[in-house]
Amino acid sequence: MKLFGFRNLRVAILLGVLLLVLNYTLGQRLHSTTWSDPLEVVIYPLNADGKLETTAYIRSLTQRHFEPIATFFRREAHRWGVIEANPIRVTLGATVDAPLPPEPGNSLLSRLLWSLRIRYWAWRHTPDAASNFQRIRVFVPYQQGSDGKPLAHSLGLQKGLLGIVNAYALPRQRRQNNVVIAHEIMHTVGALDRYDSNGNPIYPDGYAEPERKPLYPQRRAAIMAGRIALTTGQSKMPRSLKSCVVNRLTASEIGWLRKE
Repeated sequence: MKLFGFRNLRVAILLGVLLLVLNYTLGQRLHSTTWSDPLEVVIYPLNADGKLETTAYIRSLTQRHFEPIATFFRREAHRWGVIEANPIRVTLGATVDAPLPPEPGNSLLSRLLWSLRIRYWAWRHTPDAASNFQRIRVFVPYQQGSDGKPLAHSLGLQKGLLGIVNAYALPRQRRQNNVVIAHEIMHTVGALDRYDSNGNPIYPDGYAEPERKPLYPQRRAAIMAGRIALTTGQSKMPRSLKSCVVNRLTASEIGWLRKE
């Protein structure tokens, strides 16, 4: 009887890979939340619908279209007393032609394997000889979209410092696209969502001004809620990052509030 069969070997190899990934992930988490040096945020566009209009839109993108994201982080970091002058630096990367891996199933194993697959996909298509401990990669699948049909949910992964932001390839949507990109960047450094199952901000954790009197309407959006509360059950998308803030709870989660 074999003491160490092929199946056991595969399990051992998988465990070894998981341990290596865990060690690397812990290093990323440690370095990305010290805020002693700027984090590099690279935006990688993708053409998600294959349309010529989307290709033309992507080609029209420049660095300045994403500067409001860096401005937002700088403004809010200074408001919470972070010393680093520029907590993030945003650059526009090359267009990625390869499609993203399909979304995972609902099982824990499926999500685990997808997490490994997306990190391998990112390494394969956006290789970098330098350390990725302080580089956040945000992949933005642009598309024309359909009237009345929302885009697929975006996500940000702290494990791997990766974001996937489904965005409209429309000039009038640029500022709101940046709101979503900033939201997902926040996820990569440890911030949690603060909205309910209907997409409305949770009181008080998802409010920009939970002590405001009268409470409604709120004037700004907490970035991790992503919407401005108008009433208990009504909210609206902010027009731009100028109407968004990092509230105290989120500032604590990402290391902007130092423990006394």
